[in-house]
Amino acid sequence: MAWTSEEDYEFENNSNDLQFWNPEIGDQLIGTVKNVKKGQYEKYFLVIEDDEGTVWATTQCARLHFQILKMKIAEGDYVLIEYNGQRAEDNAHDYKLYKDDGQD
Repeated sequence: MAWTSEEDYEFENNSNDLQFWNPEIGDQLIGTVKNVKKGQYEKYFLVIEDDEGTVWATTQCARLHFQILKMKIAEGDYVLIEYNGQRAEDNAHDYKLYKDDGQD
């Protein structure tokens, strides 16, 4: 019997190509949604390619999760995410998601 392990498989997204977005207050991420994924905490997060070609993964934050669902964010959407820090009332991370509506 022959056995293989994870080392025997190529990873579809080279970890060097995927950056985790860890914003400071006021930071924005703008780019094209490459994937909408559900993480280990059952919250949706986005994989976004910015205009310079860097691919970013957002956090699995409840507020961002619900905005992704409500706005029906999908692969190919052009989005802007703004980080506003932690909310005083519940200490939750405050993200604001915007979707390009295609109108100028």
